[in-house]
Amino acid sequence: MTQSRNIWTDAARRLGVPAATGPIPMVVAEPEGRPKGTVLLVHGRNGAPGQPQIAEIAEAYLARGWRVAAPELPHSAALPESGPPEQVTFAGHTRAAAEAWAWVARQWPDGARALAGHSLGAYAIAHLAAGSPDAHHVLAVSPPMSGRVLLLAREAMGPAAIEAIRRDAPAYLAESPTADAEPALNRMAAPLAVVTGAADGLIPLKDARAYFAAAPNARFFAALPDEHHCPAGAACGHMLAAALSALGA
Repeated sequence: MTQSRNIWTDAARRLGVPAATGPIPMVVAEPEGRPKGTVLLVHGRNGAPGQPQIAEIAEAYLARGWRVAAPELPHSAALPESGPPEQVTFAGHTRAAAEAWAWVARQWPDGARALAGHSLGAYAIAHLAAGSPDAHHVLAVSPPMSGRVLLLAREAMGPAAIEAIRRDAPAYLAESPTADAEPALNRMAAPLAVVTGAADGLIPLKDARAYFAAAPNARFFAALPDEHHCPAGAACGHMLAAALSALGA
């Protein structure tokens, strides 16, 4: 995942969210007219709000009249001021996302609130949704249900893939065998949609389907032909719009 030219972020505000480990920057964009609600949009490991796969999600929400709040979470290589990327963990990413989610609830207590996430962000929002019975819906893109799913995918890629993650994110690798969102997904009351790339080597299609199947209120699943882990582009935008329609967004 690499940093891209900002798109939706050009016209967005950048606010600060108080957090235990220091303020988390929050990128907030408003739709035209009165917002239908606010979505917390959580990026993945080494992600950022301006990356193409995150921008695609943000623009789908803005087009449907939703406010978008996207945090710049700690320890992302795409965000130089976020801290050392080798310190990222499943638990830390989820904790930081939870602080951002609590901030959204304080800022807009009376409106609908939804969760969206890509990759490790989709892992995190499963935990947030499990504790949020009032969440309007959940949209997961390229979602890993567990660290073991990601570990097995890297093992299939060969020793170099394991060595790379051992070098770049050793604590994340150590946590991989035990990090698991399935119990959270089982408790999720909100309707769920999953959009994934059919050619994703990091989250194979069967694993994205397992994430979807684990949620009691799973409503929409789509696999984009020839797309990999960071889907973007016109076909992805159309599928995200269909997912949001199915979720009543």
